[in-house]
Amino acid sequence: MNREHLPPEELLREQIAGVRDLMSGAWQAAPGFVRRLEAARLAPDDLRSAVDLPRFPILRKSDLPKIQAADPPFGGLLAVPVERLKRLFASPGPIYEPEGEGPGYYRWERTMRAIGFAPGDIVLNCFGYHLTPAAAMFEEGAHAVGCVVVPAGIGNSEVQTAVAAHYRATGYIGLPSYLKVLLEQAKKSGVSLAIAKALVLAEKLPESLRVEFQQLHGIHVRQGYGTAEMGALAYECEAARGFHLDPGVLVEIVDPVTGMPVEPGTPGEVVCTPLNPVYALLRFATGDLAALDTTPCPCGRTTHRLTAILGRVDQSTKVRGLFLHPAQVTEALASFPAVERFRAVVVRERAMDDLIIEFVASSTLPHDVRKAIGTRVKETTKLSARVVQLEAGSIPDAAPVIDDRRTWD
Repeated sequence: MNREHLPPEELLREQIAGVRDLMSGAWQAAPGFVRRLEAARLAPDDLRSAVDLPRFPILRKSDLPKIQAADPPFGGLLAVPVERLKRLFASPGPIYEPEGEGPGYYRWERTMRAIGFAPGDIVLNCFGYHLTPAAAMFEEGAHAVGCVVVPAGIGNSEVQTAVAAHYRATGYIGLPSYLKVLLEQAKKSGVSLAIAKALVLAEKLPESLRVEFQQLHGIHVRQGYGTAEMGALAYECEAARGFHLDPGVLVEIVDPVTGMPVEPGTPGEVVCTPLNPVYALLRFATGDLAALDTTPCPCGRTTHRLTAILGRVDQSTKVRGLFLHPAQVTEALASFPAVERFRAVVVRERAMDDLIIEFVASSTLPHDVRKAIGTRVKETTKLSARVVQLEAGSIPDAAPVIDDRRTWD
């Protein structure tokens, strides 16, 4: 039986057994994982059912930079020699991610099929082909279902729309805001795009924008949810009533403080254990908040669903598909002693995220210094920002480092 249609209780039993087998088998080659179990005074056999999961320690995404720095390259969580890996990535944080050998490492092919990608589709892949894994993981998922991929990346929309029109690309993978940019550029350039289906990720999709895509442009738009470390976690089906959990990962929704499971419908932190023999990520806390929906879905899949991602456990937020951490902003501004107070303001105009660095100083800083601040922010966060100096007293002492002013309908 397709695992998307297994009774949830049966799927959970399979997943628990799979995690226990990994803990006693492949993950024993990951010394950092073994140390974590020993520190918790636990053994693989202590996981007998789902009720035992909260006994095992949570591994927080926010802790990975420190863990990896202390035991490079992957904090002792890699269960195979580095030379057996396929790719090595680096995401802002910094967080380093391995990609193992073999097909389906990131499991995006199930998402692709659910959204309607099929053999013969020509897909514009608009994630960046530089250090971070997004572009590579989506390309492999598209190839797995028989699609041809245009490695577009992001930026230079005029060229991208010309290429998409020339090849009659039928699919799109990328940020929803960038799909809007391409459609506007196509109209401006007078070219016709054949895009009929789109997988959008990494930033919030307002329902008004989905309606615009579908009604004005005839594009079937569905969302996916995943992380650089684990790949696909959940995806929308044709019913678009939440995100079906990928059967290849064991997902818990827990209280962020206690780590204990919360009831379906109650918001909590998304904690995942991918059934991955290469990378020992037991109870990996994403920092994302969501609730679990266990009601039947009209599509017929029996997997439980996540609600829309409701926010972040900490103060971090996503801007143009990348996590922005307060520590990154603080690090970037630390190089400028004349800056007395600062904050990163996130706004949204024309369905696009904009980052503004606001600061106050004892005197007016020249243009070249403000430009240098922008450059340093880009180096630290991978995000372009507008830099604005405010009058003294404009930023309160207790102001958060990140001020997210976006509104969603």
